[in-house]
Amino acid sequence: MKIDTGAFLDSLPIMGIGLLGIFIVTAVIIIGIYILKAITAKSSDSEEADDSNNNEVSKTEKKEGSSVKKESAMDLMKEREKKDFLKTDDTFNIFHDL
Repeated sequence: MKIDTGAFLDSLPIMGIGLLGIFIVTAVIIIGIYILKAITAKSSDSEEADDSNNNEVSKTEKKEGSSVKKESAMDLMKEREKKDFLKTDDTFNIFHDL
């Protein structure tokens, strides 16, 4: 098997352009992620402010005794995941299957 060094040297600039293209696309994706993170962080800060206002309202309602705290389905799912994550199975032993 003979290696043609001339063809290899001729293909190096083409491979270099391809590698440069990969780095450019990767940089664009990373910059896009940072931009989206900045945009969503600003909107989530305002949502947190809204949530704190809602929490204050619900605290005053609790004091009045007029309503019970309403939890969203997402809050309930998060609580359940925490419980499932922290739950340990003490009955599992490695020699159990032997």
